[in-house]
Amino acid sequence: MKHPDLLNLLQRYQQGECTPEEKRVVEHWYDLLGHEQPPLTLTPTERQALRASLWQRIENQTLDAEDVSPPAAGPWYAGRWRWAAAAALALGLGVGAQQLRQPATAPAEVSVATITPRPATGWQTYRNTTAQPQLVQLSDGSRVRVSAGGQLKYPRRFASQHRTVYLVGEAFFRIAHDKAHPFRVYTNEVVTTVLGTSFLVKAPAGRGPVVVKVRTGRVQVRPLSPANAAATEPVGVVVLPNQQAVYSPARHELQRELVAQPVQLAAQSFAFDDRPVPEVLAALEKAYGVDIEYDAQALAACTVTLNLQNESLYGKLDVLCKTLGASYEKSATHLVFRSPGCSGH
Repeated sequence: MKHPDLLNLLQRYQQGECTPEEKRVVEHWYDLLGHEQPPLTLTPTERQALRASLWQRIENQTLDAEDVSPPAAGPWYAGRWRWAAAAALALGLGVGAQQLRQPATAPAEVSVATITPRPATGWQTYRNTTAQPQLVQLSDGSRVRVSAGGQLKYPRRFASQHRTVYLVGEAFFRIAHDKAHPFRVYTNEVVTTVLGTSFLVKAPAGRGPVVVKVRTGRVQVRPLSPANAAATEPVGVVVLPNQQAVYSPARHELQRELVAQPVQLAAQSFAFDDRPVPEVLAALEKAYGVDIEYDAQALAACTVTLNLQNESLYGKLDVLCKTLGASYEKSATHLVFRSPGCSGH
């Protein structure tokens, strides 16, 4: 990349003309560098000295991947792009400008060393080489159970604006609640954003589907690149408990659906003695957080006596359907319950 290309990158980013890949580079570095200080306006002389100093650093030094870069995931993490994006942000967005800026009386003395990332936020990588899940405790109190073969990259201390980690493989996250600092999990294909919740992420190293399953709370999942080249922003989905987001890299499709086996989320009795069927369905909805669509008028005269304590959600529905001669089916994020009614009951 030539010197003019660096300035052109920033200009195109500010005008919304970057390619999706270039946009990801700039926004990723914006995340990592933090932006504690408000944007500053440099004088032309200061900008010229700063550009020369930064470009010299870009030409002469490659950033240590284990200290400050995310796990290798493609060409956009490589080589000079990392420093080019950092320099573009420092020059155009004011990131860290207070540390980079020298007094106006001596602009030519800008120190290149001041752009070195702070050691307190240095990155470290955990690779689970065992056959069992292993627990990683993060600095904010969040806990990550990394499955066998998984790799988690995280900072020794999170940045001031938000919390970001990188995952290859599978891990279960239990995130410490912090409304002011969103928690982000990056994989090669998607980014998952949460405030405080528990969820599972499966991110295979190859081109297999990425799956995000939510246990508690809610998360937002969005692709890192738009499915349509003309799109300006990838479309994300909000995933609730007992739902999952599945992203197919091959088809550039992100879908939200129920998990294969919903778990019980709230305490609930499932012993019913001559109770209306709508009451049974409402109890299931409350316990599992899964919407069930049904014809209330058709079920108005239906009552049942059942004890469903030991079955799964689908097992409970199977028993109910057998009792009523009814049926049910999955429909994306909810269930559809169909019954002929109980007019002759």
